[in-house]
Amino acid sequence: MSTGDLRSPAVRVHRPRGRSLNALALQLAALALAFILVALLVVTSSRAAFVAQSDNATNQVSSATITLTDNDSGTAMFNGVTGLIPGQVVDRCIDVTYTGTVDPTAVQLYISGSPTGSLGTYLNLTIDYAPDTADAYGSCASFPASPTSVYNGTLATFAAAHTGYANGATTWNPAGSPETRTFRFRLSVQDNVLAANQTSTFGFSWETRTS
Repeated sequence: MSTGDLRSPAVRVHRPRGRSLNALALQLAALALAFILVALLVVTSSRAAFVAQSDNATNQVSSATITLTDNDSGTAMFNGVTGLIPGQVVDRCIDVTYTGTVDPTAVQLYISGSPTGSLGTYLNLTIDYAPDTADAYGSCASFPASPTSVYNGTLATFAAAHTGYANGATTWNPAGSPETRTFRFRLSVQDNVLAANQTSTFGFSWETRTS
């Protein structure tokens, strides 16, 4: 080195490479984490934005109604009929009404328990029905001349053949509600000496059901 050269010798600075790599890795990791957080926020926001809902609430179910009523007000049709003789005919009419929310089976007519007494064997019974008449209970003044026949025989035979719904005598099949039919029951005693001084107690039932 000459004395005239006053420049200082060059000094090399060595930067720590390991520290630079670690810093870079931290930066990249921070960027990746930030990207993931942004992506999660986007997905969460997207899920919140795309929501669909369908409800089926406050359901209510009710059962059908099916009812048969009559206009007898608890009074027997042949209440107090006494002294019946051959050739005498006694008619009684009764209205039977169906009300309901379904189309039922045909109305069946049958005996209400076994008749008591011995007159039933000699008691002629005719049962017919027709569309509703304007007559009061018991009266058959407006009953038509050509009704629909249900039964013609003796009370005892009817009672033996028609004991309940399964073997009842078929009457009308209601198609609407309310719907009324007027039934005429006709009784006469046979001209038989064995019918004298006899009594019989009996009743009738109408029944319909859902199919």
